[in-house]
Amino acid sequence: MLKDKITVIETNIDDLLPLAYENLFEKLFKKGALDVYITPIQMKKLRPAVLLTVLCRAILKDKLASVIFEETPTFGIRFYQVMRYKLERRTETVRTKYGPVRVKVGGRGSKIKTVSPEYEDCKRLAQDFKVPLRRVYEQARYTFQDRLETKGKRQRK
Repeated sequence: MLKDKITVIETNIDDLLPLAYENLFEKLFKKGALDVYITPIQMKKLRPAVLLTVLCRAILKDKLASVIFEETPTFGIRFYQVMRYKLERRTETVRTKYGPVRVKVGGRGSKIKTVSPEYEDCKRLAQDFKVPLRRVYEQARYTFQDRLETKGKRQRK
């Protein structure tokens, strides 16, 4: 398991046009955000709002804060450092009956803990073949798992 430090940037927003979040997220990701999300909250006087959270490397916090100030009506931004554990990651490509799909693999040493087919690959193939996204996603997971089991059997022989 790997351990590192990241910066969390937060601000409460109660007056941004909901359609503007897509643009905001795109700009933050382009500037290097590791993750961006909103959480529903209630502010004083029970006003509905969202908590905008951006995860990033410390070196990018000023650049990302500038984007938030430019794209939202917020008056203030909080930030703090946190420690996190993360799995070792690699990307592999599996060949499904629909075509190639990149698969993100997370693990500790030689032990695989999680496998996640790349959404954009699955979406594109589902559209091309006019099948449900879920079918392509499950096919990619199955193909990866089958390849692992086949490899394991060969190693045991």
